[in-house]
Amino acid sequence: MGKSDHIKIKKGTSKGPLFFSEFGQKSTALLTKGYYRGQIFSFTSHIDGGLDLTSTIASNGRHATAGVVGAYAFKNATFRVGVDKDSKISANFTLSEKFLSGTKTTASLSFPDYKSSKLKLQCLREYAALAISIPMNQHPAIKFSAAVGTSSIALGMEAEYQTASRCFSKCSAGINMKGLNYNASIILANKGNLLSASYVHYLDPEKRNAAVVQFTQELSTKRNTLTVGGSCAVDRHTVVKARLDDCGKFRTLLEYNFRPKSCLTISGEFNTKAVDRSPKIGLELALVL
Repeated sequence: MGKSDHIKIKKGTSKGPLFFSEFGQKSTALLTKGYYRGQIFSFTSHIDGGLDLTSTIASNGRHATAGVVGAYAFKNATFRVGVDKDSKISANFTLSEKFLSGTKTTASLSFPDYKSSKLKLQCLREYAALAISIPMNQHPAIKFSAAVGTSSIALGMEAEYQTASRCFSKCSAGINMKGLNYNASIILANKGNLLSASYVHYLDPEKRNAAVVQFTQELSTKRNTLTVGGSCAVDRHTVVKARLDDCGKFRTLLEYNFRPKSCLTISGEFNTKAVDRSPKIGLELALVL
């Protein structure tokens, strides 16, 4: 389970700290979101009564996937059910923070792979953010995190406890700082073996133009990685993004929003150290009616 497994709570006007799963999330999203090497098409339709249906088809080389997801929202609860081309069924039930102030509960079920089912709980207070994730199997790996501070600066930790072996398999700690035009984080993960630092600087109030740098070092091997990137809003409908890592891989994308919540994304990748290789092209179309 990665940090992204935690459910995000929209804080609105809350002045509480970020959840630990959100530390460094802005830089990661800016460097990864939208960069796709295959083709993906999704179509979402809204049905009267609060039901949304989303159909997705994705292809990456010889591998192809397809699925349908239905989502229904009623007052403080949301229920989602999905099925893919292999007849795997997943269900997700969420109680929002409006049901119990500052607390969000999510239960996810899978069939036939029921061992991947989970129960998640997040609690946000003025100076603390707590989260726990419990897989629904015989010997769960319980993951919990805590962060203390304010919306400007927060300290946090995350750990995973293996009930089968009765030991901690993962442990991470970090700090996150943010202001009106920046977001920075430093995280020590993998029981102190992996150091990562990231910084995002926004160039406009809408945060559509930004520059980002991300650095990681595996302390045991002294292996480093460095990635830089950014985004530029050409107009209110079009955004261009680019990133370059220390291995010479250069990626860029063009995102065009042709209607509300609907966009076309074209991405490309090539290795500057192997210019004889063919570039990789990705295409993504998301249509919402």
